[in-house]
Amino acid sequence: MDDNLRIQCGACKGFAPASQFKLHYKFKKVVCPSCFSGRTEQEERKKVAAPEAAQPKKPAGWDKEDEYLEKMIRIKQQSTPQAKIEKIPGSNLVKLGCFKCAYKFRYDPIRKMPQYCPYCNIEVPNLKTYNL
Repeated sequence: MDDNLRIQCGACKGFAPASQFKLHYKFKKVVCPSCFSGRTEQEERKKVAAPEAAQPKKPAGWDKEDEYLEKMIRIKQQSTPQAKIEKIPGSNLVKLGCFKCAYKFRYDPIRKMPQYCPYCNIEVPNLKTYNL
């Protein structure tokens, strides 16, 4: 394929090299790398959320400690993985839910296979095997 060939993305109407297009599971069509990684969706959400950015008024008695606790809760929720890991009895395999699309599949933590989610093709993070 010609490296200079640039085609238009059906989702964002942007142009990208034809060799970089991938099939996206949500759009059900071939999209550019920025749409595939979710950047386009994130930018649209930011545009929609901008008017809603006005924070609601805090209740009476709200102080710095409450602000700190709220911030720590947000940080903890972001740092905890959303995937569920369940050990499959009688084998070394675990049942893993994808961090992005929540698709459940069998994962071998010893061989680290599969390396990518079979559904959305994102990389599976390294899992610590000592707690499984």
